[in-house]
Amino acid sequence: MTQETRPEPTLSALLYGETIYWGTILGSVIAIIGSIIAFLWRTNVMDPGYTFTAIWEGKTNADIWTGGTGSMPNGHWYLRSLLSGDALTMFGLALGVFSVIPGMLGSGLLLLKEKKYLFGVLAIIGGLIILFSF
Repeated sequence: MTQETRPEPTLSALLYGETIYWGTILGSVIAIIGSIIAFLWRTNVMDPGYTFTAIWEGKTNADIWTGGTGSMPNGHWYLRSLLSGDALTMFGLALGVFSVIPGMLGSGLLLLKEKKYLFGVLAIIGGLIILFSF
């Protein structure tokens, strides 16, 4: 039986993979800590009991926020109150998603250095699109 050899990943692939991996792990840990704080200490922007009830009742996003806090927040609302449980949970989720941006931009630059211009330019364009969508 012949044994196949695995190809060695390129530096750009390693950078992308490690950045996404550790960013997602860190974001998940922060989100779990935020969830624990939200349910144990009740230091929240919005009451979790109300949030779950409103979701199961089929209320819209705007109705839930207006009923829970009085107004609909805009942008990255969780940055204003990071010590609350639900804001810390949202920060963890955003961090996990955000980790794709440095991964894409870094790997794009390395792809350009490796003379893989098409993939490098596409990775940088993709990273910038994600960056500006935040």
